[in-house]
Amino acid sequence: MLILWLWLLPTLAAQDGDEDAAASTAEASDIGGAWDHLLKNVIPEKKADPALVVEQSGAPQTGAADFFNHFFFDATTEYIRQETSFSGLPTPTGVTNISPGEIAILDGIPYPPVFQPNTDHIYSFMNWGTRGWLSSKVNSNFSFRYRQDLRTVTDGSPSLSILNSFPQNRRLELMAGSFEVRDLASGGAFGDSSFRVGRQYIYGAELASLDGASFTLPKGRFALTLFGGRRFTYYSDPRQRAIGGGNLLIRLPGESSLEYNALFYVRGSHNVAFRKRLSLDWHLRSYFKVVGGAPVDFSLQAMYLPVDGRTTARFSFFQKLSDDDYFYDYTAIAADRDPYNRLTRLNLGPITPYSQFMVHGRREVAPRVQLGGTVWVRRLNDSANDQGPFMASFEDYRLNLQTFPQRRLELFFEFHQRDTDRLSPLGVTEFDGVSRSGETRVQDFTGELRRTFGNGRLILSGGGFYRRFKLQNRFFFIENAEVFGFLGGFAVKLFQRARIYLDYSLDDDFFIFRPSIRRAHLLRVGTQLRY
Repeated sequence: MLILWLWLLPTLAAQDGDEDAAASTAEASDIGGAWDHLLKNVIPEKKADPALVVEQSGAPQTGAADFFNHFFFDATTEYIRQETSFSGLPTPTGVTNISPGEIAILDGIPYPPVFQPNTDHIYSFMNWGTRGWLSSKVNSNFSFRYRQDLRTVTDGSPSLSILNSFPQNRRLELMAGSFEVRDLASGGAFGDSSFRVGRQYIYGAELASLDGASFTLPKGRFALTLFGGRRFTYYSDPRQRAIGGGNLLIRLPGESSLEYNALFYVRGSHNVAFRKRLSLDWHLRSYFKVVGGAPVDFSLQAMYLPVDGRTTARFSFFQKLSDDDYFYDYTAIAADRDPYNRLTRLNLGPITPYSQFMVHGRREVAPRVQLGGTVWVRRLNDSANDQGPFMASFEDYRLNLQTFPQRRLELFFEFHQRDTDRLSPLGVTEFDGVSRSGETRVQDFTGELRRTFGNGRLILSGGGFYRRFKLQNRFFFIENAEVFGFLGGFAVKLFQRARIYLDYSLDDDFFIFRPSIRRAHLLRVGTQLRY
């Protein structure tokens, strides 16, 4: 990554210099044109002597020499430092930060590796490819992600993640790698069609990730996409690998459209969506979803988007028709043959039927002041029997204010509250009964200040949050518990296509979740490069 940086930096800096020179040349050209217009016909024009004029011929640009005019590159690299300070209290299971000795400890279990104070992590994402190089019809696209813990993460550490289950605590993953051929035919039935082969993602009834091929044919009022191949995954070895499907869009008269999406993986998923422009300002969208022959979802949404752009509004109704689909992810039903995945998956339970209403609005009340708000209301169809730790009826409210009191200065404030309708845990007799456990109210107060300097070359930001909530389970009720946090950072643009940034956050951890943690510090230092 560093070598690639050093290779590209001189080219990018030179291009920025070329852009500045081009701007100066354009300005000079405008001034020269004004003088030419003023002095027109004042001095008689004489033709140059042909003997003194030599025709100049530039060197022809070959395909290889023209590579950088078709090449793109985007990379983000982060160094992440986590610092944890402990309270000295044991964890919920009684583990203490005391080394085992000859004397038995009666009030806890000694295991210091749980209390690792800091970790270091590096993350990098790169995306590159070409657009029309060697052939105007051929594009390429590649994406890689690299993650590594720079030091050993002990068992039970607060920073332990899925990354630590792999050798050397690191992962190099090919996220995408494909070649696309556009305009397969200059005319006829396959005009404007395209074909893509390689690792890719297809959006439709579900998000399909596959190593295979896709074919897209836009034809007047129709647009067809077909895809198929082998499903790829980074964390398992599924028995079922074959995956395929298609999308069909039909543009109907009256500024409306009908779309059908299909995905076939273990079971078939089918989605039918209808869109209609009711007027200049109002838009309507609805969809109906079927999985394995059973209806599962229905949604109806209306959007108000006036041409002046000062007001936006969205009204939505969603009905979960049945729990005959997946457990939060359609890939969960595939059998896993990976010998390293001995433990069963975390079973969050089915998504039980419910009704949900949502209203969102945003209004520019003054030239530099915008108000926004959102209301969510969810009701389980059978709250007494379907309620669980991850499924419950709730009301969610959000109100925010964004203002620009002066040039390059932005203030943002938000209040958020969620009231969860949980049944009383009193009378629960099962030892592992957690269906009525969880939060019953959460309130968040957030504020952030942002200031730019030097035409956006330097950005400073800072803010914080305050959270108050209520909890319950079989053993206790907690009223108005409080936590807080702070954040800040800056970003510096080195030149037009590169910048560095730093983000810092401090969280006050709540004792009921991790009694051993008192404060959590997170530092991110990163670079972004774009060509």
